[in-house]
Amino acid sequence: MSKYIAYIDVETTGMSNENNEVIELGVMLGEYESNRIVRVVEEYCEFQEPFFEIPHMITNLTGITNQMVRGKSLDLGKVFSILEKADGIVAHNASFDRGFVRRLLPDTVWMDWYCSVRQIKWKDYGFENGKLQQLLRAHRIEVTQAHRALDDAKNLARLLNASHPKLGAEATYISYLIGKNPMKRPLK
Repeated sequence: MSKYIAYIDVETTGMSNENNEVIELGVMLGEYESNRIVRVVEEYCEFQEPFFEIPHMITNLTGITNQMVRGKSLDLGKVFSILEKADGIVAHNASFDRGFVRRLLPDTVWMDWYCSVRQIKWKDYGFENGKLQQLLRAHRIEVTQAHRALDDAKNLARLLNASHPKLGAEATYISYLIGKNPMKRPLK
């Protein structure tokens, strides 16, 4: 029986989910069977205009300019409908993405979130660290654009579909990750 995994990424005006805003959100819903994502079911990506100018440092990192986001807004109903179909939500550094997504869509706090940074011990597999771009290079996954929401979400899915000899013959990083307990939900 198939499961559905949502890969999500946000680009923001800064690091604080209390003081900064989402300027781009990308989500990809993948069908999971036989220890891997076998097809893309749905994708969504859009910009959102923030209340304040995008800092130059963020534009330099992401390539997202004030002109690109002007007049744009997220279709939060669409985003929620994708996430609602998922058996789990995966983000690279999920505490960061989850904090921003929770502000936009409070009900996502009750969904099962998985973190591909903290819940996969990349150093145990011989990697220097868990930085997404370094892991993609180490797995020979070609990246055309980094620090853009949908590209990062899709590249994360490609990375987690890969395997490592230490995982076992048929296992992939995603099968390992969703075999773990989801991140703890906040207490209310």
